[in-house]
Amino acid sequence: MMFKCICFVSLFFCTSLFANDSKTILWQTYHRPPGVIKSGQYLGQGFVQKVLDLVIQRMPEYQHEMPLTTLERAISDIKSKKYACHPSLLITPERESFMYFSNAAIVNPTIRIVAKKGALDKYVYNGAIHLQDIFQQPDLLFAFIKGRSYSPVIDKSIETFLNNDNIFRMSNTDLSPIFQLVEMGRVDASLTYPFEFNYYAEGKKNNSITMYRIADLPEYNMGAIACPKNKWGLEVITKVNAVLAQIKPTTEYTNAMTTWWESERLEPAFQAYYQSDFLNQ
Repeated sequence: MMFKCICFVSLFFCTSLFANDSKTILWQTYHRPPGVIKSGQYLGQGFVQKVLDLVIQRMPEYQHEMPLTTLERAISDIKSKKYACHPSLLITPERESFMYFSNAAIVNPTIRIVAKKGALDKYVYNGAIHLQDIFQQPDLLFAFIKGRSYSPVIDKSIETFLNNDNIFRMSNTDLSPIFQLVEMGRVDASLTYPFEFNYYAEGKKNNSITMYRIADLPEYNMGAIACPKNKWGLEVITKVNAVLAQIKPTTEYTNAMTTWWESERLEPAFQAYYQSDFLNQ
């Protein structure tokens, strides 16, 4: 990727350095494998990073910087109308109040519940769990990432059925600590995407946690590139949409987007969704 800057020493210095340059886009990314991988063996090989590479290659009129940040800081910077964008966010009404969103840029398998094997079996009906059935259990503790949207439907369910006594909120990091808390029994459950769980479970011989499907959710959902809701943000999103129209139909794009969940590529349900929904959004 061209013109990268990864800042480990001073997040404030790096984001401030280009804060007033309208020809620079601060792509707000943070280490959350396997979408974005900022360290370790697979550095730079996240599927969000690979998709963003394809977009950036076709926007040479901008300098593209990659400050190391958090989800909370990324959303705050966009809300403050800095020259900052996020490569993949779920669209929610609250976010639309201060963000412009691109057309669909990412397809995800929908979110799952993660818990110890067997722990939530009694709540499974027809192969899935209704969130209200577990969210209304006062003895269950759930871990969530601060600032993360799990989809408008799930966010509403969390707001409706859970209270602060049932929630442990963590700052945005690699999700490994949440999986470890579930494994150790410190929390009862969390929410995760299948590719996040697969990345964590890779190579583990004695994995004691599992995923449960959530009832009444579609099989896939979509994420989009987000920029500030101002003139600059609209200009960037307009250019991003032109690029997406060119590259989304290509095999290169599909392969980049499904890195770390390659098994989905040939599934008829995925191919049908990609052609009928994703390419038209």
